[in-house]
Amino acid sequence: MAREIKPTPVLEGQDVIEFYKKLAGFRRSLAEKGITRESVRKNAMLLKSIFKDDRDNASR
Repeated sequence: MAREIKPTPVLEGQDVIEFYKKLAGFRRSLAEKGITRESVRKNAMLLKSIFKDDRDNASR
């Protein structure tokens, strides 16, 4: 049986202003933390390799 679809939350008033402030500083925040696309890609491949090894060992 399907579940009831809940209403989408909507930001209003001061919440909208805070959200846009966070959004505006997003790239700068990533740069300060040293997070780059390449570092994310590298970590994702490492994570995938861990799960790939688990599946290979389980089938043996």
